[in-house]
Amino acid sequence: MKSVAFSAFAAFLMLFSSCDNSRVTFPVKRSFDCDVLVIGGGPAGTGAAISAARHGANTILAERNGVLGGTATAGLVAPFMSSTTPDGKTFLIRGLYEDLVNRMVAQGGAIHPLDAQIGSWTAYRDKGHHGLTTFDYECLKRTLEEMCTEAGVNLMYHMLFIKADTRRGRIRAAYFATKDGIWKVKAKEYIDCTGDGDLAYQAGVPVVIGDGEGGRQAVSLFFTVRGVDKARMDAHNARCLAEGDYEGQWYMNEIKEAREKGEFPSWRNKIALFENLDGTYTVNMAQGDDVDGLDPKQVTDAEVDGRKQCNEIVKFLRKYVDGCENVELASTAADLGVRETRRIEGVYTVTTEDAKNSVRYPDAIFCCANSMDIHKKGFVDYVARNTNEPFYVPYRALLPLKVDNLLVAGRCAAAERPVMAAIRVMPPCFAMGQAAGTAAALSVQAGVGPKDIDPSKLVETLKADGMYLPE
Repeated sequence: MKSVAFSAFAAFLMLFSSCDNSRVTFPVKRSFDCDVLVIGGGPAGTGAAISAARHGANTILAERNGVLGGTATAGLVAPFMSSTTPDGKTFLIRGLYEDLVNRMVAQGGAIHPLDAQIGSWTAYRDKGHHGLTTFDYECLKRTLEEMCTEAGVNLMYHMLFIKADTRRGRIRAAYFATKDGIWKVKAKEYIDCTGDGDLAYQAGVPVVIGDGEGGRQAVSLFFTVRGVDKARMDAHNARCLAEGDYEGQWYMNEIKEAREKGEFPSWRNKIALFENLDGTYTVNMAQGDDVDGLDPKQVTDAEVDGRKQCNEIVKFLRKYVDGCENVELASTAADLGVRETRRIEGVYTVTTEDAKNSVRYPDAIFCCANSMDIHKKGFVDYVARNTNEPFYVPYRALLPLKVDNLLVAGRCAAAERPVMAAIRVMPPCFAMGQAAGTAAALSVQAGVGPKDIDPSKLVETLKADGMYLPE
């Protein structure tokens, strides 16, 4: 699902080799104009495009794959992580995300986060796993497309972004490699929802990568299995909980034994299986360390190795895990799950101390309570907070430095690394997308750039659209 129009891309590179970022001159096969161009069709991008179109903007959503949902679909990442308070009792990330969840629930394609119970749906985990949203992959794909169509979004699949034409701090056009050649899209406002900050980076926005010193969070290749005996897994976890056997609950000793025998290929030290609505289970156990998500060769190698891991992990499950004696590999993700690459330098960067202390901003666009957890080799590093209150993200974190007609949403927003580790998960990305799309539409209506709109009007509009922002 990472197909590229290689001939068009190669031609582009040859023609562009003598160009700089101030002017783009090469053959363009087709051109399009719109009010708002959103690049990237994951949670942030669909949230942005639907919201911009709902508020009257002529909106194009350009996606490199042939499906919406990003890592939720092409990456098989399920369920959606928490959208509630840590106890699972208060729904925090609402608005467009709530609309999506309710539509899927009505079709039998999701479990509402307020109805989520700790158990097989949450991989039997308690910490950070209250308020998850179990969903059906096909229902998500279909529902996102329906919401885009209803709103009037112009969906354009198989569009690989390759370059921005930027002059005097404004993007004039974005260029894409397609099977048909190079396509050009001109917009009044642009929203980067690529996850990697591709548009922002190409437009000249300063960025930070990983920890700033070459360190990056671990990557994962998700896969699904069928044939799990749910009753036996439930019984095993209930027995371990009753006995206080933490290591036994996660098969930590079995993993250690299997690794010593060469029968466990990953450095994960716990099992992690999430039940799906169709009876399959999503497995988050195949991982890689020190992978540059911006390097195609490194990503390729991680995907090849990840699929080898998936096969070996299935063998481990059969041999060591109660209820998994008859499991079979059902599918592996088309896309590697990359947790961090670029983050923009923005008008404001959300700090770890801000999140720890639940700092409330006048331009807060949503609140959440997701864990600040940095995935490293063999363990997860949790950053403790000083309060149980939700923490907030301000509109200014979506506004990049140096470029005036650009917003970002998703894991490339302006936030310190621990905060990014919390807001990179999918419900917060939907919320950031909704805010960015709404802001872009307001910018078009007012005839000003995103940095010049009235933030109080944006906040009022988000609240009117169902976003939860407690006073």
